[in-house]
Amino acid sequence: MKRLLVLLAVFSIVAAACSGTDVVVASVNDTDILRSQVDRLVPQDDDDATSGGFAQYLSVAIQWEAVGQAAFSEFGITPTEDEITTRLDQLVADQGEGVTLEDYLASVQASEETIREVTKQLIIQDRVQEQFAASAEPIADDLVNQELVDSPMDWTIVCAAHILVETEDEATAVAARLESGEDFATVAEEVSLDPGSAANGGDLGCNSPAGFVEPFALATMEAEIDVPTAPVESEFGFHIIVVSQREEATTDVVRQTLERDTLTNAVTDWFVRVIESAEVVVDDDIGVWVTEPRPQVIAVN
Repeated sequence: MKRLLVLLAVFSIVAAACSGTDVVVASVNDTDILRSQVDRLVPQDDDDATSGGFAQYLSVAIQWEAVGQAAFSEFGITPTEDEITTRLDQLVADQGEGVTLEDYLASVQASEETIREVTKQLIIQDRVQEQFAASAEPIADDLVNQELVDSPMDWTIVCAAHILVETEDEATAVAARLESGEDFATVAEEVSLDPGSAANGGDLGCNSPAGFVEPFALATMEAEIDVPTAPVESEFGFHIIVVSQREEATTDVVRQTLERDTLTNAVTDWFVRVIESAEVVVDDDIGVWVTEPRPQVIAVN
């Protein structure tokens, strides 16, 4: 009898541990989130699923629940199992020829159930974006033209090379060597202080001038094509610059970019709004839900 009682006691402990995975850990607009839902989000190789680690995964589950509810209530979006399967098949196919679902799950250290939930969220995100895109207004011509006037560097691509030296006298000497016919790339390899480009003959590739420091950027916008500039001073030293190509974006490209950015901002604002406005309650033993500086569960110590 004593052995039977011991076995029953052990069974009750195991049963309690198993049932504990389905306790309510939070709610979103009165919809419960179970511990098992959060546990499914934890990568299989992650041992930090307690305290702060668990709070991070719970934060994700809360945000997904809030987004799913809002997507349905505002747009009627509810991905079906067939849609999720089709999208998941595409995700696997995108990994390369011959990759199986099992291979993909192993590579991301997740269960199929977890990846299906991730896939569901991707579908919701795409559908919400489609809703905003359908109602978006085109960017007017005057706004496109004004953008080109106000931010010309943002809409220009320059292909440039440079030679960087420490002093203006050294830059003047470099300019003289180039004027005498010496090869730009050879001189750059010999004297340029920019280790990132010197080995490539000073070549910086093709970039937006907006990514350069201001004096350098202005020089690339004004330089005569294929003609070395006079010494240009920046915080790094003195540059001799050659611009081999400079191309300004067309109005169509500017319009498409502005429309894409406007759409992205609108969708992002929607996600932030629905998450921050959700009524979230978190189990006191786990943490507290906050929206500043960003929506998350702060774990208890």
